[in-house]
Amino acid sequence: MNIQEKTFIKTELKNAINVSAVYTIHYFKYGKNFKFTKEKHPFWELIYIDSGNATIIADQTTINLKQGEAFLHKPNEVHTVYTNEAFANSAIISFESKSRPLYMLAGQILQLGEQEKTLLNSVIREAKDNFLDKLNDLNLVKMSRKENTTFGSDQIIKNCSELLLVSLLREHKNDKSTKDNTLKKPLSTFTKNAIAIMKEKLENSEQIFLVDIAKSTGYSVSYVKSRFKSETGVSAIQYFIMLKMERAKILLAQGGYSVTEISDELGFTTVHYFCRQFKNNTGMSPTEYVNSIKAENLL
Repeated sequence: MNIQEKTFIKTELKNAINVSAVYTIHYFKYGKNFKFTKEKHPFWELIYIDSGNATIIADQTTINLKQGEAFLHKPNEVHTVYTNEAFANSAIISFESKSRPLYMLAGQILQLGEQEKTLLNSVIREAKDNFLDKLNDLNLVKMSRKENTTFGSDQIIKNCSELLLVSLLREHKNDKSTKDNTLKKPLSTFTKNAIAIMKEKLENSEQIFLVDIAKSTGYSVSYVKSRFKSETGVSAIQYFIMLKMERAKILLAQGGYSVTEISDELGFTTVHYFCRQFKNNTGMSPTEYVNSIKAENLL
């Protein structure tokens, strides 16, 4: 039998973004009127607001970050974070990278989608499971590995961090014009009013129906349905569920409420349905979310 021999030529894989080291990985639960001392360092720092809202300072610029938003501090940028009469949860990764494309992300508010949130959650979870340090240690300057770490934990942290940054850069480079025309375009008075109606319903533990928005705004149900989605990218019902999830994260973080009580408060028919929606929106179950933020308030 003749055996055909072929000459194969390998294709080298290039790294678009390389994270060569991490300095700190944090998950903070800020109390009201918290303020961190200004600092600067010769490496990158990504801050993501997981719940609530906070204000950051980057050199001379003050920026308000809401839930789901992130900011990338470039090396040697003077920065700090603080809250006013509200709390906030944040995930922070400081890392070393010589990759020049990262400068395209620096200095702007970044929106994390579900894929990016999942990658960030993986980094936080690996850090929690494989390092001795408390993720809310303000004075942490060097991370210490546990004696028995999970196989491949460093690689997961490295790869997920790099994939997160690559994903954000892809959105920035490929979808910049789309974002400028949709996400960054101010919402119309109609959509602002529709959202205000949703928030009022949520505050009163009531459900929302398209007919409610139609009656309040003076438009037909079909118009409400198409107009709202064209401006926000999601349906009105999906947006209302997102508002519920934001409220759920606040109640879970504050403590004092069971998952069942929160489910009832937010008008879900069953706890199972609430938990499924919560995991779909956050990548974690309510219990996993509570366990991930069991840091003390930073007062």
